Amino acid sequence: MNKSTIAMVTMAALSLNLTGCLLPKARSMGASLMPVPLDHRVDGNDDSQKVTLSASGFWSRNSEDHNLDKVMSGGGDLGLTYRFGGSLSPLFVNAAAGAFGGSLSMSCTESDCKNHGENEKYRQWLSTKEGQKDYSFWNVQERVLVGADFNPGSLMIMGLGAGMQFYQGSSDYDDLRDKLSEKKIMDDVDRNVGFGVVSAVWLGAHLGKQGQYGNVVAEVDTYFKGDPEDWLGSVKLTYSHPTGFFGGAAYEDLLGLTLYAGKTFTF
Repeated sequence: MNKSTIAMVTMAALSLNLTGCLLPKARSMGASLMPVPLDHRVDGNDDSQKVTLSASGFWSRNSEDHNLDKVMSGGGDLGLTYRFGGSLSPLFVNAAAGAFGGSLSMSCTESDCKNHGENEKYRQWLSTKEGQKDYSFWNVQERVLVGADFNPGSLMIMGLGAGMQFYQGSSDYDDLRDKLSEKKIMDDVDRNVGFGVVSAVWLGAHLGKQGQYGNVVAEVDTYFKGDPEDWLGSVKLTYSHPTGFFGGAAYEDLLGLTLYAGKTFTF
């Protein structure tokens, strides 16, 4: 076998391997970032030890993204935060858990679906009765995060944190992803149960003296699951009142536009 033949065989093998990696991707809704925002001190000068419990509900709607369409969902979350006191007062540990569900339909929105002729099988499936149906989904999520929340000048709020997020799901949509993956029509990136590293960074302000009018915080979260092109993100903007009531809006991968509201209790 001469060198040119070897080169051609090698190129053909590489092409086959690359083709196998270009299937349209299907994501678990449980891999979306949790909508529950982090708690922040009402008064930036307060360095006392605290435990807070937050309960919130949310509703979300998405147009087209991640090969999904018509995503509608709703659910609730609980978040427990322990804040250290004294010189360690910036440090906190947060544990959150929640559940949500809704419905969606499949679509062709990503380049891994549109731009490769070998994925005609998925586009053909979308035109079938099964491909045009709406599918229900539900997921349970848990998150543990450690962070540092700073209040320079007592008015500004800034910080960062990192931890792990877990999810579990079992629904019509999960069964569909399994089926399409087995038939080599789609790449089920997340499976029905999984976990990954999460990070959060935030910047905001206390409103009024000692936060008497509350605070407003912008938060950016990232879910480092899978390859870099598979990482998911969210951007939240939250207003919190000194009485503990809070509300806000987010734009999240998979969930889309999300509105949430809740109450924080301090112990």
